Amino acid sequence: MKTRLITSALLLIPILAVLTSCNNKVSDSTPQYLRGGNSLLADGGNLIIAGYTSTSTRGFQATLVSFDPSVKGDTNWTHTYGGSYSDAFFCVKKSKDGYIATGFSNAANGGAPSMLVVFTDNTGKQLKALTYGGSANTQGISLVQNADSGYLVAGFIQKSGSDRDAYLVRLKNDKGDTLWTKTIGAKGDPHSAVNDAAYGVIAAPGGGYFITGALNSGYNMEGSKIFLMKISAAGKNVWAEPKVYGSGFGYSLTLTRDGGVAISGSTINGSNQDVFLVKTDTAGNLFPGWAGPISYGGSGFEYGASMIETSDGGFAVTGITETVTNGLQDVYLVRTSSLGVKTYEKNFGESDNEQGYGLIQSGTDFYITGLSNTGGSYIYLNKVDMNGGQVAGWPKLIQ
Repeated sequence: MKTRLITSALLLIPILAVLTSCNNKVSDSTPQYLRGGNSLLADGGNLIIAGYTSTSTRGFQATLVSFDPSVKGDTNWTHTYGGSYSDAFFCVKKSKDGYIATGFSNAANGGAPSMLVVFTDNTGKQLKALTYGGSANTQGISLVQNADSGYLVAGFIQKSGSDRDAYLVRLKNDKGDTLWTKTIGAKGDPHSAVNDAAYGVIAAPGGGYFITGALNSGYNMEGSKIFLMKISAAGKNVWAEPKVYGSGFGYSLTLTRDGGVAISGSTINGSNQDVFLVKTDTAGNLFPGWAGPISYGGSGFEYGASMIETSDGGFAVTGITETVTNGLQDVYLVRTSSLGVKTYEKNFGESDNEQGYGLIQSGTDFYITGLSNTGGSYIYLNKVDMNGGQVAGWPKLIQ
């Protein structure tokens, strides 16, 4: 029986607390200041990792790393961003002049974090930093670039301890001019929590956006529904109600080559948690050949963080597994056919915690980023082939 739910490992602070408690046995290697990668982007032969780092004198800082994945494998540059206390990035994309990343920034210990959006040039130099949400706890989890050179940033806003809403910010351009902001969420009675959040967003064909995340969950995110929502370019609901596909959380979205929409994340059934994958058409109906979400995992805890459509029309998902590991937690990689039939599942890790959050395909290989807490605390970057085989010389552990 799986007894421990991690309802959103993308929400950084709870995960960091767990890792700190597991990470007390190394005294003669890298100091265990927390580091990790949450998002991965391929650009011009280099890999751009978005995540966080920390030092003995600072809380964790929002971080971008440019890494050369050639045979030598060097870091081109590393930059940190944010305020004076705690900051992190959850997503990075290309922008007109370089990169755009989102996450959160917390200017003071004990304060509420604000959604953070940072624009940089191609060398990671900050051009503009913006925050949203005022005094409410607000975080940016995902973003997408529009055909008009604008962006939509998706996340959540929590104005009270018992009410969290999905939060959307539509940016007009790379200057950060705001077209609109929008909150989406159900309201509960004062004695019960109703939590909603947007974790994944993609542009919809013909305009507007598809959004997934957590819907109508309780205080501890229990009871959440896997959903798909469509909104217009102006932020208006296109469908009368979100489409719902069972219990769980959607973290990752992609448009498929055959005109579908794939959703992945974690599905919850009682105290069990597994990775799931489901495919719909652009109206939110189950795609032909799909009867509903397909689950992956074993008797232990599994978590699905990032999904892509592979070059052969199948899918790959990365995340966390505790079923078969080399230590406490391992990076989890699942490969499937176009109908979600599992081709293989692999785990990668050492004696402590390794977790996977970002995933891309490059040629005939996959790159995975996340964190490693074996022998220290590192941004984790791995390279595996299409069959799930470990490429020699990898993974790389970045301080």
